[in-house]
Amino acid sequence: MATVENYRQLLKPLILYSKVLGIEMWTAPGKLLPASYYLSIQMIVYLISTVFTVIKYRDDPIHVMKVLVTLGTALQLFVKFFVSISKAKDVKQLTETIEQDILKRYQKGTNEEVAVLKRTGRYLWFIFRFMRLSCISVAVVFALYPIIAYFTTGLLMPLLLYELPYLDHSTIVGYVVNLLFQLNLLAKGAMGMMIADFLYLMYAMYAMVEADLFIIHLGELEAMLNDPMKDDTKRTEIREKWLQCVYDHQKTTSFLNIIEDIFGLQCLAQVAMSVFAICDCLLLVALTDWYSAYCFLILIFNELTIYFIVGHIIELKIDEMYHRVISMPWYKLQVKEQKEFCFLVSRQQRPMMLTACGFHPMNFEAYMTVLRGLYQFFVMIMQYVG
Repeated sequence: MATVENYRQLLKPLILYSKVLGIEMWTAPGKLLPASYYLSIQMIVYLISTVFTVIKYRDDPIHVMKVLVTLGTALQLFVKFFVSISKAKDVKQLTETIEQDILKRYQKGTNEEVAVLKRTGRYLWFIFRFMRLSCISVAVVFALYPIIAYFTTGLLMPLLLYELPYLDHSTIVGYVVNLLFQLNLLAKGAMGMMIADFLYLMYAMYAMVEADLFIIHLGELEAMLNDPMKDDTKRTEIREKWLQCVYDHQKTTSFLNIIEDIFGLQCLAQVAMSVFAICDCLLLVALTDWYSAYCFLILIFNELTIYFIVGHIIELKIDEMYHRVISMPWYKLQVKEQKEFCFLVSRQQRPMMLTACGFHPMNFEAYMTVLRGLYQFFVMIMQYVG
């Protein structure tokens, strides 16, 4: 995806999904459409149904936990829906910035610059196809659950255990209405997860592209400074290259700040709701033989892991930028440029990383803290069960 055309081709299915869900981020940023209200009403009905079902089966804790197994995923998707609506203009602006300042600017650049764009393009197309196939496969597997359960147990099982008010699964009408409602939400949930998670990953990768371009240009500047043939008559070229490095650093910082502003709340919702859902699944794994809990556990855990992995890779790229900056022969720059270099180093020393709305960084250390908490929770459960 080293060209603008390939980049636009990647955006086409995302724009289609956003129109189906009523999340206008590119064609009419932030505008609420009938599809937006329809999805909001569905989510409100889902929440009411979940509360209704929990109250109805409040004397059966195991059944209540099975009902709540989808709550964490639903709530974080609902938060992502509102984040996408409220930050739609920022998303469109960032999309245009990538097209103008990265792809158009460097798609015919040096071999190193084009190589970075091509590598990122290959990764994004592979990730997009893999995520689309995964989301469709997971949705189909969940949708086929009632059929599989019927042929294995001979019982007519519901897709999910929450019930629409006064339409329980014991009647034919209630079963059909609940099934259609749940299938509708399942399909839209898969598309919503695809859009939100892929955009988070795509914009993070382009922030790293900008960082790689900065590192490439800084290396070219260092080669010019170390070249004995670059005497004072060549200071204009060095000055231009230095200004290009400063510009790249500013763009990288700007990219990361915008991504943090757009996805900070989304990351917080992802972590908090995933922890809640995983704890619920761990309880069901320890107390029952309901194998659907394993499916939910794997799905939620993998999604949570992806968010932390992306944040950790960005942190590593920022560290690479820092080490590249402090290792260059800054003393060979002119006095004016040395002063500018001090500002660059000062800005680089301030943290530039993705966080969960400022509460904790999305890196490996935070991920391990979450895993330790979940492990302690699981050990406590097993001691109680034992």
